[in-house]
Amino acid sequence: MSSKNNIEKIRAFNRLYMPFMNLLGNNYLGSEYSITEARIFFEIYENEGCNAAYIAKIMNIDKSYLSRIIKAHEEKGYISRVPSTIDRRSYSLFLTTEGKQRAKKFIKDSNKEIGNILQRLSDKDEECFVNAIDTIIKILSKEKGGDLQ
Repeated sequence: MSSKNNIEKIRAFNRLYMPFMNLLGNNYLGSEYSITEARIFFEIYENEGCNAAYIAKIMNIDKSYLSRIIKAHEEKGYISRVPSTIDRRSYSLFLTTEGKQRAKKFIKDSNKEIGNILQRLSDKDEECFVNAIDTIIKILSKEKGGDLQ
């Protein structure tokens, strides 16, 4: 069983990390989207033709909430849904040209922001930070069955 001290450390880390990496709020990278809404672009960009069930699983979000986000992105012309050839109850999701441009902008802006954050660290601190992230990814990937990205 996890100790109270370890739980408190993880909560403290979350309180520090989320704002440090600018992951809180409703305007991810200055856009009109929350981080969750923006992440949908990335998931479809990286997994073209995936379905909503896949995104809900990988992001661990409520399917009805995801459905509302997908519908809003679709109404704005960023996503197209194509009936699945495997399961007629499901749709394959694709980014439109505008959706791909939006995803690429999020990726570019995110990379720039992370680069700016890392520049504030010494080389040694950056290396320690990235090694710690590698360790966290390794541990959580095992826990999640190896599909953590």
